[in-house]
Amino acid sequence: MRKLLLSIAVLSAIALPVAGCGNDEEAASSALELVPAGSSVYAEATIDPEGDQQQAVDSILAKFPGGGDAGDKLKDLLEKAFRESDPPISFKQDIEPWLGDDVAFFVSELNPQSNAVAAAGLIATDDEDDAQAALGKLAEEKTTRKTYKDIEYLVGGSDDSRAAGAVFDGFLVIGTELGVKAAIDTSEGGKNLSDDEAYTKAASEAAEDRLGLFYVDAKRLFESLPAAGLAGLQGLQNAEPFVATFDADDDGVLLEAKVSEQVAKSLGTVGGSASELLTDLPAGSWFAASQGDFGQTLDGVVDSFAQSLGGRDVIERQFKAATGLDLRKDVTAWMGDVAVFARGSSLAELDGAVIVQTSDEQASGRFIAAIERLAREEGDGSVEIGRLSAPGGGEGFSARIAGAPKPIHLFQRSGRVVIAYGDAAAADAIDPDEKLGDSAEFTDARDSLGSDYELSFLLQVKPILDLVDSTDAASDADWQEAKPYLEPLSALVAGSADEGDEVRSAFKVVVR
Repeated sequence: MRKLLLSIAVLSAIALPVAGCGNDEEAASSALELVPAGSSVYAEATIDPEGDQQQAVDSILAKFPGGGDAGDKLKDLLEKAFRESDPPISFKQDIEPWLGDDVAFFVSELNPQSNAVAAAGLIATDDEDDAQAALGKLAEEKTTRKTYKDIEYLVGGSDDSRAAGAVFDGFLVIGTELGVKAAIDTSEGGKNLSDDEAYTKAASEAAEDRLGLFYVDAKRLFESLPAAGLAGLQGLQNAEPFVATFDADDDGVLLEAKVSEQVAKSLGTVGGSASELLTDLPAGSWFAASQGDFGQTLDGVVDSFAQSLGGRDVIERQFKAATGLDLRKDVTAWMGDVAVFARGSSLAELDGAVIVQTSDEQASGRFIAAIERLAREEGDGSVEIGRLSAPGGGEGFSARIAGAPKPIHLFQRSGRVVIAYGDAAAADAIDPDEKLGDSAEFTDARDSLGSDYELSFLLQVKPILDLVDSTDAASDADWQEAKPYLEPLSALVAGSADEGDEVRSAFKVVVR
């Protein structure tokens, strides 16, 4: 029966990224009627897109090997997946004839300690009899027929998280036994997620015309999991629920989410506030990322971990014992915006740097001196520490690692702390001849993401492909097979927009 769960996971996982919402007047899935109120995780999509979303998806897929219609590609992928399942079945013969428009998934209970998990996938059906027949085919032989509130379901396994499946109210419901029962309870008059104020508030601003939706009530999810497994995420325990949506246009797929400033700082992701440092990075960088107020973000991450490690005082004492530094005064307090870049289309050309603005050069100087001391004390002979040799000078040191073609420089100059691999990267981290913000690649990435967002992350794909092709991996058969599917990818870009106490973030896969 567990193979049944894997089979339905394949269906959901493949359907969600290429699905779209073809009905602009009613974006919410009818699956909501079976999803219990209070669910901590919920995702939905429409399998059969129409209109602009369908055109956008077809336009994107046409740029990949094989071209063709999005629906046809999805069917071929599913046919292959189900043919390889155990027992093997045909998607086109056994599933497609009854398959409806909606796909959804929810988690309403999660208690690893008692092994109580209520989660299920919901697949809409236009023919419940055919769906029931497919359920019987997918299930392993060692299953039991049971009844709950007059609804028959199949179950296999021996605990509360065992796999189960049932067909009712126009849906094939497959998940844990507790998940299927939770959907039945909701069907029989229990409150559903559309009655949940937390969900309706979070989803109220979600775009109606979309590829899919993903909802997380972080606080409920956090409360259900052991604290030991969530070190560093304690900042989410009072976070507001949030929704992310997938959208598509002719040049890519866009993920957008609006989260509280608290969540953004707790996660410390590229979705946080951007920095003007990004535009000052050297042109020709195929990887560039920035983060505003990095010291404040780092402080928030430390606070999150501190709650599971005995408190902030414990961490600060341990840090000072190991480094001789005050974590706040000598590290996070002086850190402003941060940026990082990498470039080079071959291993010989590869270089890059991390740049952190400093508001207190005495404090950042103590940080650099402590790193140099630790490097000398902990060195095993493979690292040679010496005076700073970076072009333009500064306060710091240089290191050479046995086997590495270029030196590493850690120094500060002109209000910046820099750790750079290579002399050219060290020089360009302070004052590049040509800036990324003036390049066509940056302009294209910014325009693709949209004027609502300030760009904070850029990863160009072609230079990475060139880098791989410059190595021995270029002749690898698996690489040669995968490369044609990577070549249509132009870039991965991300950005953010501050909206008071909320941060709106976007991540886009650009295909051209």
